[in-house]
Amino acid sequence: MKLAHNRYFLLLFLVIASLTQCKDDETIKTPPVASFKLTPTSGLTTTVFSFDVSASKATNTGDTILFIRWDWDNDNIWDTGFSRSKFFTHRYYKPGDYSPRMEIRNETGQSDTTLLTVQVGRGYSAPLPSFTLLPGSGNLRTEFVFNAQNTRDDEDSLNTLKFRWDWEGDGIFDTDYSEQTLISHLYSSSSIYNPVLEVIDPKGLTATLRKTITVSTSNLRLIPQYSWSPAKPTTSDTVLLDASASYDPDNVGNTFTYRWNFMVNAKDVEFDTEYMTNPIFGHQFQTEGDNSVVLEIRDQWGLINQVKSTIYVGHSNLKPTASFFIGYEYGNLTTSFYLDADASTDREDMAAQLKVRWDFESDGIWDTEYNKERTATHKYSGAGSYHVRMQILDSGGLTDTTGHNVYVSSGTNETGLILDKAKSISYGSVKIGSQWWMSENLNEPGKVCYSNLISNCNLYGGLYTWTIVMNGVTTEKAKGLCPTGWHVPTVTEWQTLMDYYTVDTAKNHLLVGGDSDFRMFFAGQRSTAGRSEMMNLVANFWTSTKSSGDNAWAFSFQKDQNNYFKINLGQAYGFSVRCIKD
Repeated sequence: MKLAHNRYFLLLFLVIASLTQCKDDETIKTPPVASFKLTPTSGLTTTVFSFDVSASKATNTGDTILFIRWDWDNDNIWDTGFSRSKFFTHRYYKPGDYSPRMEIRNETGQSDTTLLTVQVGRGYSAPLPSFTLLPGSGNLRTEFVFNAQNTRDDEDSLNTLKFRWDWEGDGIFDTDYSEQTLISHLYSSSSIYNPVLEVIDPKGLTATLRKTITVSTSNLRLIPQYSWSPAKPTTSDTVLLDASASYDPDNVGNTFTYRWNFMVNAKDVEFDTEYMTNPIFGHQFQTEGDNSVVLEIRDQWGLINQVKSTIYVGHSNLKPTASFFIGYEYGNLTTSFYLDADASTDREDMAAQLKVRWDFESDGIWDTEYNKERTATHKYSGAGSYHVRMQILDSGGLTDTTGHNVYVSSGTNETGLILDKAKSISYGSVKIGSQWWMSENLNEPGKVCYSNLISNCNLYGGLYTWTIVMNGVTTEKAKGLCPTGWHVPTVTEWQTLMDYYTVDTAKNHLLVGGDSDFRMFFAGQRSTAGRSEMMNLVANFWTSTKSSGDNAWAFSFQKDQNNYFKINLGQAYGFSVRCIKD
């Protein structure tokens, strides 16, 4: 084992010795050869000379990395460090004869040097303008300082150069040439400017430099501020906005005008007022919640600043809306007119919180006290037309008033009211003899309005074919389209009404203005061809009595005839309908 170990170390020693011998055999023995080319071979102080060292070469195969350095004026002071680049440039700023010297070195430190001679004559170059601008942006009151002291010239000193300025960059110089390097300027309007410096040297060579400056009307030193009253406004308040506390800390005598933007959204930048001299402005907010308000102040030099505040606007108690209907606005001295204010509303209060009062004659004297009961009845002691006023009061003390007319005849027949509020049914009625009749024409769905105008239905009621008003039934006393408890009258029931009066006087008793309070209109008819005709000439009423074939019986009144007619016509005609109580 000991013998094998010794043999191993002997073999290792022989390998190391062999490698050392190889390295000694490859040691670089000779330096590289320095050579360079100069372009141009002569020039001026404005010339940038090019130095090409690619002709330099190594003298050994292992000499793969070479380093170059320069002494531009051969003063034995190397002007550059070592570099592997093969191309260099240099400029001589003074005229004279120069001998640039180049050294080339390999990795082992062996080197070679060479030099050339170059003649440099006097050349002249344009100045190199430079200026600073302070501040870089500002407003119409900012004094901008322009400093050109860092301008230089390769041949001339700073004090031999002259400067002039184009403040706007519009190609028109605003100053003459001057030796002054420090100058200030105020701009008279806001914009983005491109001021230009032009420098001229003693030989007349010039150069320019342009920069950008922003001049605005903004002055962040101005302090806009405002207060408002009331401090907790609602949508019903006129809010007084007071900007009189705005000020300029740099100029206590500065004066302002004011304008306001009541922002509807975050992107709303359009002001709602013009500039005003009065710092106090009244505004009523329409939107509840947070409202953003911008105040902009502008001083006597046109400089501005803004402030935005949020004003919380609370809910306002809006007045209620008064509304009521009269069951039937026509009656006589026996009529208890029905008045119903249930349709009155309020945005804040529930219906049960509202109170109403009534002035039945509209004489300025309220006939009832405020009461939560919103219906009332009233009889009049004399014939005539009356205006009924109703006033509604909410829990916040706000009121609204409305009114309607009623018409009272001198008739003595008992009157009544057909009322079904759930179905929006309301008709006047009158008792003639032993019969209760509707005192207005039927006006229910299924109707056709004369000339297809709703206004005619509202005034005269609808026109119906016999089949429609009977609702498909053909038996006498059918309810048809009549209210519950009422039916389409038979021929016999119509005849009973006629017999209550004489043949020649029945029409006059039944007409509007007659003493019966039946209030019959000459509402016209609709032909089987669908034409509206004979308004103000005839009043035709269907009965529930069917005739032969497709005919039915009707009663007809003509304006120019005193008597009435019982007619037998086709069921497709459109006639008026009066219902009679069961």
